[in-house]
Amino acid sequence: MKTKSIFVMAAMAVLSGCGKQTQEKQAAVEVPPEFVAQAIEGTPVPIPEARTLKAGEKVVLTGLVMGIPHPFVEGRAVFVLGDEGTLNPCDLKGDDHCPTPWDVCCDPPELKAAGTATIQVVDDSGKPLRTGLKGVNGLKELSRVTVAGTVAPNSSPEAFIVNADAIHIGVR
Repeated sequence: MKTKSIFVMAAMAVLSGCGKQTQEKQAAVEVPPEFVAQAIEGTPVPIPEARTLKAGEKVVLTGLVMGIPHPFVEGRAVFVLGDEGTLNPCDLKGDDHCPTPWDVCCDPPELKAAGTATIQVVDDSGKPLRTGLKGVNGLKELSRVTVAGTVAPNSSPEAFIVNADAIHIGVR
């Protein structure tokens, strides 16, 4: 099964609605084992710089699962990746007062928009796999992740989406 990745903060609300029951129930699909890589080849590009890439271009990104209060889409292989050079999770600030430091609530909205990408694993038809990614190989909020993939056809500078071919989950 071909795997890909997508990231779009604006689309997160729409995509999270995809988890609602429909008349036609579909079974969850497992993430292909080859999707989770031991290492990723290539030099990571900062997310703000990568946002200028065009659909179909290959890219490697590194960051933390962060940028919004709920960075995983329940029932879909989608999550938000935040650029560590742009965004600062609240737990790294001196006055850690935030119960959800991955939402980067102390950073301004324009930095969140510039420093995030939606990462998605899609099937052969380009639709997100019907399975959650939270917990896969320990993936959780604030996990350090490197993603190799392709800029999605529906990506734009305002809504940056990457179809992941492989993901490496590192240590923060």
